Amino acid sequence: MNCAVEDYRLTGNYDVGFTAYAPLHTFKGWTRQDVEAQIGINFDTATISYARARAQTCCFDTGFDDRNKAMADYMQIEKYPESSIELTEVKAFTRLDDTRLQIDALAVLEFMGQRRQLPVNFFITRNGSGFSIGLDFKWSFKAYGLKAPRLLFLTVRDIVDISGKGEFVPMNSAG
Repeated sequence: MNCAVEDYRLTGNYDVGFTAYAPLHTFKGWTRQDVEAQIGINFDTATISYARARAQTCCFDTGFDDRNKAMADYMQIEKYPESSIELTEVKAFTRLDDTRLQIDALAVLEFMGQRRQLPVNFFITRNGSGFSIGLDFKWSFKAYGLKAPRLLFLTVRDIVDISGKGEFVPMNSAG
């Protein structure tokens, strides 16, 4: 049994998305560049010593220039150029089988200069010397003391779904 925590980093193979809802409309967006993430994990002892990620808010994209401008204006990207999330507590670490794990945790999300704790659930699938992660969580404008934005005549609902997936390799790997 290996008792050492191993450090891993996110490769360029990732996708982070968000879905916001308004009456009669769904707004989707993503970021596929300028995201960094690291995790320290020991699979044998089922422990995570740290997990953190950050994204440049200027890279958030909806596929529509007018929506991107409205989003950038709302998020004040010059003042708050990045968002980050950091694991603060693992609530449950469940082995689903030899290669898959489910982690229920708490994390602190920093967005627009404010930090709030929220529940995060993610799955790890081991593959060779690395692994992939899939995660989902819900984010609330109200929890951050923010008024939900309006786009055209639509007001976005309070809860936004955020998801991510990515490939991780050992920190010293060239992959």
